[in-house]
Amino acid sequence: MKHLFVLSQFICIALLTYFGRVFAIDVVMLVQVAAIILGIWAVKSVGENNWSVYPTPNEHSTISNNGAYKYVRHPMYTALVFFFLPVALRANGLFSWTIYGVLVFTLILKIVFEERQLITKHPNYADFKKKTKKRLIPFVW
Repeated sequence: MKHLFVLSQFICIALLTYFGRVFAIDVVMLVQVAAIILGIWAVKSVGENNWSVYPTPNEHSTISNNGAYKYVRHPMYTALVFFFLPVALRANGLFSWTIYGVLVFTLILKIVFEERQLITKHPNYADFKKKTKKRLIPFVW
């Protein structure tokens, strides 16, 4: 299952990148810059052994609750959602919006799957969920 999530995610990213304008000097570029900063912050916040493209915890993983992880439980996914939103906006077609929707849906399914894995491996993840209530977007979900 974990391979399907990653495959779907990367196919969506590849299609959006190929058919859309990933980088352009426009107003929505600021969203992408913020997403890049968030992504870097998330990687630095989570620690060396705690991140993977797969939605399963690494063997020696721990729960990170500092930095970006104080605000949402999956800030790397948040960065992806907001980085590719301007790509869909620039293309503004049914195809790009469909692919973007599939990407967001895949990430949501991946989050649900990943959280089940985390709670199994790290029982203290339940405490983290109480402190950091939102999964993807602060104040929303």
